Amino acid sequence: MHGPAVPENQPRLCRALERRAELERRAVEAVVRAFSDGEPTDTEPSEAYGDLRLDTVEADGDGVILHLTDSCGRHFLDGYWPAVRFDDAHDVVRVTVEA
Repeated sequence: MHGPAVPENQPRLCRALERRAELERRAVEAVVRAFSDGEPTDTEPSEAYGDLRLDTVEADGDGVILHLTDSCGRHFLDGYWPAVRFDDAHDVVRVTVEA
């Protein structure tokens, strides 16, 4: 008799969740860098930490994606949100806007 099936990306997801706070902070910083005009000011990241909240963590064959919610609605149009892809070494690979 076999145990329950383990999705192939579950270990990747578990590793990301163990580092959730760090990855969330780095995701917010990546969004600020990606969408700032020029070099972000010292206050932009700290302001963004209060506005951009972790919504979903998704694992796939290439790494993990953190989907953030714009909690105040000032940064992204309604129905759009930033997503940050990390590779298996938890380095930021790409910042996108999802719908």
